[in-house]
Amino acid sequence: MNGKGSADIVNFVCENNVIGALQIKGELSRLAELIAERRPTRILEIGTARGGTLCLLSRLAAPDATIISVDLPGGAFGGGYEWFYIPIFKTFVRQQQKLHLIRGDSHSTEIQSSVRNVLGQEKLDLLFIDGDHSYDGVKQDFENYRPLVAPGGIIAFHDIAEHTLQSCQVSRLWNELKSQYKTEEIIENRQQGWAGIGVVYV
Repeated sequence: MNGKGSADIVNFVCENNVIGALQIKGELSRLAELIAERRPTRILEIGTARGGTLCLLSRLAAPDATIISVDLPGGAFGGGYEWFYIPIFKTFVRQQQKLHLIRGDSHSTEIQSSVRNVLGQEKLDLLFIDGDHSYDGVKQDFENYRPLVAPGGIIAFHDIAEHTLQSCQVSRLWNELKSQYKTEEIIENRQQGWAGIGVVYV
């Protein structure tokens, strides 16, 4: 996939049978455009699942980017990739990029410390939150990791659309954030019952 544009990468990660991104292609395409414009050098993804968006983030990041994945084994919202995904994920990064796969609960102080240790004194350019989809869970991820994002960076959320599952309450937090921050809402169809990507401009 070296040298591919954002549209090609979106097609690949949405259609691949192994790492297929659990996203709506049109929504992910807009996020990919934003990332391609910015070429972030420090990225944190909370919630990796099969790795589709991790692949996209890696390929659109700066050639020397540091990419951190936090994923909870056995997580209620599709987390906990199988062991055989680890070597697959490692193929996503280019030669000078660094990938850190942290397995554990993003809410725990231990995992937060692990992320801070990777970053050192640096700040994130992009935080992608797609882990715990409960209101309290996604709010905690936002509040815990928001301070790690540099001014001018972005925070993206998945599943901001009104969801058919009551356990998915990202939309509740998203509606609160819209009144507090400059945001961009990417929802293809208001009646789709899932997905949707929200971007907060820090």
